[in-house]
Amino acid sequence: MKNITSDVSPYYIRNIIKLINNNELNMALKKKNITFYFSLHHMLSKYKEGMKSNKIYFIEQNEISDCLTKTNLLISDFSSVIFDMIYQKKPYIIYIPDSEDQDIKNLYIQGYYDIINGLKNGSIYFENKFFNIKETINKIIYYINNNFLIDSNLSKFYESFELNCKNNTKNFINYLKSI
Repeated sequence: MKNITSDVSPYYIRNIIKLINNNELNMALKKKNITFYFSLHHMLSKYKEGMKSNKIYFIEQNEISDCLTKTNLLISDFSSVIFDMIYQKKPYIIYIPDSEDQDIKNLYIQGYYDIINGLKNGSIYFENKFFNIKETINKIIYYINNNFLIDSNLSKFYESFELNCKNNTKNFINYLKSI
């Protein structure tokens, strides 16, 4: 098992900065008067100065829980907060900004690398997963322009996810009854 390095991938940093500084995204936010709250991973805080936007505000990690109930859309690099959005039936976007980094396997612990690889090859299925900035921004703008309504693919995913959770819960209860 590999150790986590003391810093994050240069791809990750570069692509997060590109996302936050993207003119098309910032114009869409301004046009609809939408505020984008962004929580930087603690290892990225030293790069905050390179991230400028009138519509993007940085929040601390301890403020995330409060924001989840108020937010209309979540963008995450794959975190358990995605399940909060699924539970609330709100849209999310998974954006893996460093998925093209050739050294990614060496940068992160094996389990995290396996998740990224599984998302890329489809062995871990989640809807709304993106590996490049253009597709990510296009999907964010899609949600902005459609008042954050869940699209049909995400809706089908939520139905399937809910059904699987119900079946798993039912199977677990039946198993408990049998012992």
